[in-house]
Amino acid sequence: MPPVTTSLARHAEFARQLESDLEEYPDERGEILLEAGDAWHRAGHPQRAIELLTEAVALGGEDGGNARVGLAEVLFDLGQDEEARAQLDALRATRPSSPVPWHMAAELLEHRGELDQALTWFTAAVSRLSDEEMATRHHWLSYANSLLAGRRRVRRALGQPADDLDVAEMNPFTADLDGVLSTDTQQETGPLPGRTRLPREVRILFWPRDEIPRAHQRWPQLVQHTDSEAIIRDREADNRALSDAGTPRISMVPLTVARLTEFATRTGADPADESTRHECMAEILGEGGAITWPPARNAPCWCGSTAKYKKCCGRPNQAYT
Repeated sequence: MPPVTTSLARHAEFARQLESDLEEYPDERGEILLEAGDAWHRAGHPQRAIELLTEAVALGGEDGGNARVGLAEVLFDLGQDEEARAQLDALRATRPSSPVPWHMAAELLEHRGELDQALTWFTAAVSRLSDEEMATRHHWLSYANSLLAGRRRVRRALGQPADDLDVAEMNPFTADLDGVLSTDTQQETGPLPGRTRLPREVRILFWPRDEIPRAHQRWPQLVQHTDSEAIIRDREADNRALSDAGTPRISMVPLTVARLTEFATRTGADPADESTRHECMAEILGEGGAITWPPARNAPCWCGSTAKYKKCCGRPNQAYT
């Protein structure tokens, strides 16, 4: 029971932090209302979630459409199925041009086991992809691939054969049986090659800002330059690309020179071997040392700086290329 209580309190604190950002970031009001509504829902305060999501709906646009799906989820959880379906009907009636709210509704219905309805919404979402987005469907990081993969998943669950919208699956990269992909990021932070299916979680071993020059001095073959700002900026950009592509969870696992040295000495392993670093990462994960990305806006930035995420890597106007 205490862990549950702690979790609820954490979501509530996150929701309050988000609401405190509404005046500071007026141009992001719809997005912040969505995040805060979801956080209050997770904190066990559905009525506050409904208030904020209803306000987001009134703003209209894509955020308004997404908010209708969030509102439907809260109402379903309250057992108010008729009201929840009314929100989805209202969303359908507005016929949003963006595939995102259709996709969100599809995943909500899939989660509820309403596969026939989920397939209808998935197909509607796919029909709203632009030609440019469809052209990227074979790239595992693309949004189109994530959306088509969801539609294919539901069709398979329904026992339906592949159709023209289904894309061929390529061989997996390094995902384990639980759909978790782990990657060792030194200074290279480009997209992960050779995958078209998104894992349910990506775990990224990384050097915090202050550790990058130390790691370069100790293992220059692993960390080939010391431009911490560029390394961290590129990692944030790749995380955003993963998130935009539909990756449900990204976990950052910080590694220090002292920790890797101690682990290698204790196990008799070579720190330069990738397998050694992954074994060390598994140990850090087992100790609860992972950082969920993105952190809360007012939480310390994942990169190891002392600044809040919103003032560091999470700056809304930060350019990521």
